Amino acid sequence: MRQSRIAWAAACALAAGAASAAGAPGASVGVGEVPKGWAAIAAPENPAQWQCAVDALHPWDVRADAGGRVRIAPPQPSPPLRVELADGAMSFDDDGRVEWTPRQAAAGFVLSNADIRPQAATEFGGDVFVAEGRERGGRHEGAILRFERRDAQRWRIHRLFELDAMPVAAARSGGSDWVVLTRTGLVRIDLATQRPQPLHRNAQWPRLQPQTLQPSGTGWLIGSDHGVIRLMAFGGRFSEQWLVPERCRRLSAPQCECRPQRLER
Repeated sequence: MRQSRIAWAAACALAAGAASAAGAPGASVGVGEVPKGWAAIAAPENPAQWQCAVDALHPWDVRADAGGRVRIAPPQPSPPLRVELADGAMSFDDDGRVEWTPRQAAAGFVLSNADIRPQAATEFGGDVFVAEGRERGGRHEGAILRFERRDAQRWRIHRLFELDAMPVAAARSGGSDWVVLTRTGLVRIDLATQRPQPLHRNAQWPRLQPQTLQPSGTGWLIGSDHGVIRLMAFGGRFSEQWLVPERCRRLSAPQCECRPQRLER
């Protein structure tokens, strides 16, 4: 999966370089909009449709854009994971290294032997919350950690609760809500009460390899290694749709071949 994502990103980078004068590649999408040349379709319903999606659809990321819009664009490397606080910053490396760097002349710390793999992080009430997880022994594990601030130099780490799948991204929603994207769905975490609430689950999502998450009105857009997922709120539930190129409208064999996707701005 990762190799195909990297190859597609490289191809997009070459195409973008040739057209850099025209601006950033991709499409800026408002609430409920569909990019020109694309279609909104129902999620696959049978094994043939799922297989076509995996075989035919390319990777896309979703990123925040101006005016509350979302940009659908070719995948790019994620920036380093870092949380800024009033008096310092906490940074996280892929290998589990955690570093607290104060702004003033106070002792920081480096935690290099922690058995954690941070995937997303945020701040609330002076504490730092981390969604961590990995694939181990064929299983995807995940958990939410809280780095509790004790004083200017000391922190205490709490393992608040386990997730039912590995987290891959997260986004703030409202004052205290943090929505975490996992391999199998979305979980809302109330940072004030430190309680999780499952929002949406699809056991087939691991085949798509979800990667990025952005709010879109009361719903969500999710970039994956095989297309874009759109979740639209209806009452207390979400309806799942996919955004695909017009040529990929039918994902059932034998009509499941798609040419390289191109977004119109």
